[in-house]
Amino acid sequence: MDTTIFARVAQLSDADLLARVHVLARRERNATVALIAHLAEIEQRRLHLAEGYSSLFTYCTQVLHLSEHASYGRIAAARCVRKFPVILELLARGVVNLTTVTLLAPHLTPDNHIEMLARARHQSRRRVEELVARLQPHAEVAPTIRKLPPPR
Repeated sequence: MDTTIFARVAQLSDADLLARVHVLARRERNATVALIAHLAEIEQRRLHLAEGYSSLFTYCTQVLHLSEHASYGRIAAARCVRKFPVILELLARGVVNLTTVTLLAPHLTPDNHIEMLARARHQSRRRVEELVARLQPHAEVAPTIRKLPPPR
């Protein structure tokens, strides 16, 4: 099967290959959005408990065979979209990605979520981390001088 798909892809023209990649990326985003919405509902109904799993994370890793990283990101997004459903549309359109949502999720509020999501639009992980850091700036540390013990 793997060699068959490579053979078919290798036969595509440059224009067809580029067009196909755009279609596949859109389908992947749509599948991710659907999975996130379903996970949100599974957690809401606590179905993972009824299936014998103590957490949605365990369900995702042991039943769905998602990696720990993939499970974490999708669960964080599922919990966030329960509070802010607009995120599903933004994910589907590719305006934000899962990394952006997981970084922003702990900091989004009803008052700031629209602005923060707009500011994070098409931004890199580093840029989103900077946005988050500006939300909760750390107080400047006063310079201190202290006497060191004498050398031995």
